[in-house]
Amino acid sequence: MSVYSKVRFKVIGLPILILLVSILLFMYFVKTKSVQPPVEVKEKAWLVETMAVKFERLSPVQTLYGKVESFALVNVAAPVSGVVDKVWVREGERVKSGVPLVSMSLEDLDIPLQQAKADVEDSDAQLALQVLANKANVQRLTHEQRVLVLKETKVERTRKLIQKDLASQADLDLVKEALEKQKYVVVGAQLAVEEAAVKIKQAKARLVKAKALLAQARLNRERGLVTAPYDARITKVAVSEGSRVATGAALVSFYGLDSLELRAKLPVTILEAVQSAMDSGISLEAFYQLGAERISLPLSRLAGEAMTSGLDAFFTLPASLSHLRPGDLMEVRLEGEHFDRVMAVPYSALYGQNKVYLVQEGELRAQSVQVLGDVLREGRLWALIRSDFNEGERISITHLPNAVTGLKVKEATE
Repeated sequence: MSVYSKVRFKVIGLPILILLVSILLFMYFVKTKSVQPPVEVKEKAWLVETMAVKFERLSPVQTLYGKVESFALVNVAAPVSGVVDKVWVREGERVKSGVPLVSMSLEDLDIPLQQAKADVEDSDAQLALQVLANKANVQRLTHEQRVLVLKETKVERTRKLIQKDLASQADLDLVKEALEKQKYVVVGAQLAVEEAAVKIKQAKARLVKAKALLAQARLNRERGLVTAPYDARITKVAVSEGSRVATGAALVSFYGLDSLELRAKLPVTILEAVQSAMDSGISLEAFYQLGAERISLPLSRLAGEAMTSGLDAFFTLPASLSHLRPGDLMEVRLEGEHFDRVMAVPYSALYGQNKVYLVQEGELRAQSVQVLGDVLREGRLWALIRSDFNEGERISITHLPNAVTGLKVKEATE
């Protein structure tokens, strides 16, 4: 090969050869490369907790807040002015029926009693005196009336004697004058009888008044020793031994242990239901949770006056809550009328006001429900719902922000 041919091969042939080898190598690598399987895209399944549909007979509950009161709070006042002799109790003490609480000085109580007894005896004596005087006046009137008849007879006799010329006109004038005087005496005697009758009525009235004052004095003496009329708790002791008090001054205050009740305001939203239940004779109760114990408080009555914020309801406190005091605040839950074929679900299962999601074949299915209120489960409030569920269906209780019908889910128990 000539030098020219070698040079031409290097300039033209060598690049072409390299290009052909490159093409052959590319075709070889394309034919011999490994084939990757196609990537399968799967839809994400959201993990949710579920609960089975199980129908029950339940009542909705309403949380209420109220204050303990007493309908038998007694404020004892001093019956008379005087000195406090004994004070047996202190504020906050619990006392039994018949136990003495406070006593006034007996001297201050006995003096008005003795005065009242004396007034009764005096009034009784005055009445007896008036009766005797009236008896004498009646006898005097009878006597003066007889004398009047005699004088009238004497006048008629004198007139007859004049007709027979046996008496003069002067004699007739004298007997007439005596007759007029006697008539005046009879009028005075009659007035004395009538006046005595009025005085007897006055004496009787004074006697009745004196007896009433005596009864009041005896009652004040009894009230001077204050005793507990029933089992009670002392709320306030306003005096101490040796205190001088005026009539009507406060001595001690207490309330009956069986008079405690809870006053709580019912919201306007449940007033109609509560009133309807009471009108139908249905007994409603509220429940107070004291540790592990669930205590019932029956609804006794509703207040007589309503306000725009609601109506006050009164619940009877049982003996197990007698340790509470007026003014204590309580949180209770009022149970309403019972409903059949309903179920309770956590509020996390509820979407909006009327929708939950069922889990069917790994997907969510929306279901409309009616919310009837709240129920208490394990110390938490759950929603009480009603719908045309089938027993045993599964409800999602995990709240998903993107929940829609058809969303893939997986139960946490799977």
